[in-house]
Amino acid sequence: MDRKKAKEIIKAIAKKEGKDEKMIREEMKKAIATGYKNAGKQEMWIDLFGAGYIPDPEEFIMRIGSQVKGEYDVKRMIF
Repeated sequence: MDRKKAKEIIKAIAKKEGKDEKMIREEMKKAIATGYKNAGKQEMWIDLFGAGYIPDPEEFIMRIGSQVKGEYDVKRMIF
């Protein structure tokens, strides 16, 4: 998946939720930060994004999207 497709996904979520894209991005940033802070998931986080790195919403969608295709154990991705 590329950045353009990730942006399209955010746009589709915004439309479905009846919110603007900026609000969806802010909500996603908060959720991503919460996941980053989860001490029990740091090993998985480092595997996905690298130590000390918090991705933007598009990067998060791209990485997780590729993992869902089978490159990572999806069951471990629950925050």
